[in-house]
Amino acid sequence: MVVYFENPYLEKLFQGKAVPGKPKYSSDVVVKFKKTILKLKYADNLRELKSQRGLNFEALKGNYKGFYSVRVDYSYRLILSFDTDGNLAVNDVVLVHDLTNHYQ
Repeated sequence: MVVYFENPYLEKLFQGKAVPGKPKYSSDVVVKFKKTILKLKYADNLRELKSQRGLNFEALKGNYKGFYSVRVDYSYRLILSFDTDGNLAVNDVVLVHDLTNHYQ
């Protein structure tokens, strides 16, 4: 899949670039975040994401209706959306919106 970041902070974090100010996430969460993004990149399609039980792929409800989430670790989830063209769909495009601690 092709992964795009809607959040510039998360894009810099994934690329290993310096981010200004105090870090929002611990180094453990950043490592798990990068691994999760790589799992998204190497997945061939949506069905493969759903079959990876460790990701806990799910559709969201309420204010996040139309978005999906995957688990980074017990506390953090990535908020995603999918953008598919009407053309011959070779890849799904995943837009990463946010990394949230949904228990707070």
